[in-house]
Formats: sequence, structure tokens, C-alpha cells
Amino acid sequence: MKKTWKNTVAFVCVCALAWCVTGCTSDESGTPDTAVTNTNGTVADTASQAGGSTGQKKSADTLNATANEVYQIAVIEKNLTNPIWIALQEGAEQAGADSGCEVTVLAPNTPESNEEQISLIQQQIAKGVDALVVIPADGTGIVPAIEEANAAGIPVINVDTKIDTSTCAVDTFIAVENYTAGVEVAKALAEKMNGEGDVIILEGKPGTQSSIDIVGGANDVFDEYEGINVVASQAADWNRTDGYTVTLNLLEANPDVTAIFAANDEMAMGALQAVSQSGKEGKILIAGLNANPDAKEAVDAGQLTMTYDKNGNLQGYSAIMAAVTKLNGETLESAYEVPGILYSK
Repeated sequence: MKKTWKNTVAFVCVCALAWCVTGCTSDESGTPDTAVTNTNGTVADTASQAGGSTGQKKSADTLNATANEVYQIAVIEKNLTNPIWIALQEGAEQAGADSGCEVTVLAPNTPESNEEQISLIQQQIAKGVDALVVIPADGTGIVPAIEEANAAGIPVINVDTKIDTSTCAVDTFIAVENYTAGVEVAKALAEKMNGEGDVIILEGKPGTQSSIDIVGGANDVFDEYEGINVVASQAADWNRTDGYTVTLNLLEANPDVTAIFAANDEMAMGALQAVSQSGKEGKILIAGLNANPDAKEAVDAGQLTMTYDKNGNLQGYSAIMAAVTKLNGETLESAYEVPGILYSK
């Protein structure tokens, strides 16, 4: 290949399975090919063949607890504008109400700001919160704040984007693995392309771990196809406007592109607008991630090829339940898998 370089909980997840579709399925009654729940509550990871995480992890929808007292739990998000993080906030707040604890959701004023996330964590440590739920913009950059939480004896629940634990500790990791998500979407896109054609990749904000992992998964899949060429891979900062501008420019330089892989739906929807403006609507396959409402509508309308539901609500719900479980003095698994769902027409 050439390159230029979560009880909205089990119920939500099960309901989601009713409408999800996978691969090239054309109806809305399929089952997800991204995660299979076994009878013992573990999730079998199907991404191992493409180099993703292997083995089995406990399913996140097994997390459920009632607080022994009114715990104060702070959730530090990447931003509160992207629909997936809004869904995560809603899931966390619902879990707080269900478990009997108080949940505060915070995010930096500048989306994806590692510095502001560190400051928010330090403020919550000073307030004496009982637990922290952290979705880091930068899994390595956030480490100093996690070390401070460790020193203060405050449990840390890591969600969505892995924190580098070489010098710090987290109590569990809850996520649809970003690498796995990238693999699953790229596999489905490659199948739609019949294993050949030129691809553009729209990356997230440079240096962010989630973008690195998603794009890494996609590249590992595309590497397996001799007929697929990644002709451009460029950051569009998770943003719809940037997704539009970057795609417009890349299409000018690469007129024979047959597919676009966008690391989130905001960029995918921007790419869709650019493709339409270029007079190539229906001629270029476009894949995104997060299953934003408008992205799913675009898939239903046949405009967007696919998206991937990272189940933000279940991620948020499970994170609070994990924190309550830990604060109740019970044992947590090192990681919990949130089932992701490929959504295509």
C-alpha cells in the first residue's frame, strides 16, 4: 500500500443491537460484529487479527452498584460540545441518580486542552472529591494530574482514552477501544471498496491519543490491502468546518479518491459537504465514528456510508458505577469493554 504521509446501561446496549447494522447488511435488525458478549459477561474482542487488543475483558454493562454513602464524583471530559461527550455526561448523571451519589461533570473551555484538564483535576482534588472519572485529551500529558490524585488517595476511573500508567495508576479502564473502533470501521470500509482504491484519512487534533489510536487501527487494516492506497492523511481537528475545508483541498489534489475515513462524525459530515460541493456525492464512500444523530440520519439517507457507535452513554454510566463499586470497597477488573456498534445501511 502506498502512503504519503452505559441503566441506560445493558438496556441501552441491548436496544441498540436491535437497530444496529453491520458490514454490508441492508436492514436494521442485524447484530454487531464489533463485540460478542459471552455467557460469563466477558466480551470477546474481534479486532485481534488486525493487531488490536486481544483476550477477553469484562463487559461494562455488568457494572451496577448502590452507594454506601453520598459520594462526590467528578467527571473530567474533553469537551461538552461533541455529541459523544454529551451522551457520556447524560449517562454519568443518570448513574449518579441511580446509585445515590453526586456527579459533577466538567470540561475545559478550550476543547481538548490538556492544561485545562489538569487544572480542573487539581481543583477537584483540592475540594476533596471521593473519586475522579477522567477522559483525557492527552493520555500522557495528563499524567502529572493523575499522580497528584494518586498521592491524595483518590480513585481514578479512566474512560475512552488510555492514560499512560508507567508512573501513575488508574483503578480501571472503561472504553470502546479506539484502536478497535478504527480497525472495525476500516475493515468495513475496505470491504465496501472491494479491497481497492484511493483513501483519504481525516485525523483528529494532532497529538491526541484517541486520534493516534483510531488512525493507527485504520492504517493497520489498509496496510493489509495491496489495492488500497492512502493518498493523504491530514488533521481536521475533530471539527466539521475543518473537515469540510481539508477534504475540499485534498479532493482537488487527489481527484480519484474513492473513500474517506474520518476519525469522528463531525469531520465526516464536513467531508460529506465537501464531496457534495465537488459534485461527487454518491461516488465517494465516507465513514465516520461516534454515531451522532445527524450522521445516522445521513447513513439512513444513503449519503454517509457508515458510522460507529462508541456508546458514550454506557461509557459514562459504567464509569460512575465503577467509581461507586471502588468506593464501596469492592474489587474492580483492570478493564471493562463497552460494546461498539457499526451502523451502516
